[in-house]
Amino acid sequence: MEKFNKVVLDTNMLLAIGELKLDVFEEIEKFLGKTEFFVPTEVLHEMEKLKKENKTKAKNVLIAEIMIKKKCKIIKGENQEADKKMKELAEQGFIIATNDKELRRAIKKKGFKTAFVRQKKVIVVE
Repeated sequence: MEKFNKVVLDTNMLLAIGELKLDVFEEIEKFLGKTEFFVPTEVLHEMEKLKKENKTKAKNVLIAEIMIKKKCKIIKGENQEADKKMKELAEQGFIIATNDKELRRAIKKKGFKTAFVRQKKVIVVE
């Protein structure tokens, strides 16, 4: 059976699809090879809130929602804070795709991998 990398996408990475016109899925697969993508329900709740509160981001949220339906599996959560969920998933072996510097630093400090956008066009995993 073929092994896939498991990547969890957070809100700001999903918004990059529309904001930067960047296919984050393709870019991550270029770097990692075969990959399964996941989104926790905490991120879906965050995006729903953003869509209602920020009209300028609403379009990018809609683009992200379309891509989630096409490419991602949903991880059911306990409605906790999204960053906390991301840290838990990193500990379970998922690579966390985020552009949040604080979250990346916290995950890397524990020895886990993150994926992020560099120079608005390339995804890097470290």
